[in-house]
Amino acid sequence: MFCLETTFLIDLLKGEERAMEFYRKLRDSKICTTSISAWEILRGPRLIGKKDEFEAALEMLENIDILPFSFNSAKIASEVESSLKKKGLEVNLVDVLIASIVIEHDLKLVTRDKHLSRIEGLEVFTY
Repeated sequence: MFCLETTFLIDLLKGEERAMEFYRKLRDSKICTTSISAWEILRGPRLIGKKDEFEAALEMLENIDILPFSFNSAKIASEVESSLKKKGLEVNLVDVLIASIVIEHDLKLVTRDKHLSRIEGLEVFTY
């Protein structure tokens, strides 16, 4: 199963060709996203008052399974963050939360953010 990360979902909403092409390859696969990515997708247009973008994001998310951030996700996130800090690597905390959900469910993450491949145990597909 593939988990669609925020950057990929944004690019899909914008009709970005590379994202659309990659999505066509995933059509026969089971897909989902995280509650964190769902929040990010809804947050942007809501904060800047773009009702049409908010509605498009809402419609997209209503048709995708959304995985929650659980207690197990929290334990994994603390391990991921600690491991990265020990290596002297910085990753956005939101990315750590998303990665922890993906790792918990043993999924493949689809993202534009190549830096996420530095997280141990995370299988990343970039486009």
